[in-house]
Amino acid sequence: MELKYEILLENETLEVKYLDGTMAEYKLVPLPNEFLKWQSEARLNMFERIQGEGVSSIKSMPAHLPVLGTIGKEHQFINLASKGLGLLPKKDKLEEFLNLFRQVKKSSESKDWKETIQERMESALKFYKNVDNFNPYFLGGLEIFEGRTADNLKQNPLASLLYTGIAPKFLSYQFNGIIDIVTGDNLNYQFLLSARELFAFDEFHVKQVKYPFGYLFYTINIREKTPFSRK
Repeated sequence: MELKYEILLENETLEVKYLDGTMAEYKLVPLPNEFLKWQSEARLNMFERIQGEGVSSIKSMPAHLPVLGTIGKEHQFINLASKGLGLLPKKDKLEEFLNLFRQVKKSSESKDWKETIQERMESALKFYKNVDNFNPYFLGGLEIFEGRTADNLKQNPLASLLYTGIAPKFLSYQFNGIIDIVTGDNLNYQFLLSARELFAFDEFHVKQVKYPFGYLFYTINIREKTPFSRK
């Protein structure tokens, strides 16, 4: 994949080197703990609802579907798209959860898929139920359509995410950051793929045949957008 820049990450400093010779350096900012808890609770609530009402009861997932804004150097307008972006494990827990998800998916393939929902949910719960499992410095997602978003990010890695929660609080954040494109041999990409494949054939997903690459969204600036009563 031909990119017009190179990304270097050292500790909590991220450097972007563009092919035209320009360079920019950014300090990573950790995701707010309240946001991490919201992400955890949203998954736990989803699994609880599936247990009580079935898979068909899941109609939306605001905590997983932020609006992603990108802009390429050759395009006049910002491109907006709803993208599935979620949490990834800390580095020292990455292989543990990757192996768990792979094992459960493989076991489920030899059975009736619908009858394995409990086993698949339990494996996901082991990751989502503990905020300490989450890497606080980045989010991740998979590319599917290779449209304008992908085209923009090959030229310019700067991007923004807008998350908006449900009533009555409407917890909301804008995250500004840098997106690193990752492919098949990257363990974070493999985790994102295995997490998706755990539920890829359930009713709340649009079935897909491939995911050419993944995104790691490194946060460099945070703006709280949660509405409040004006005095």
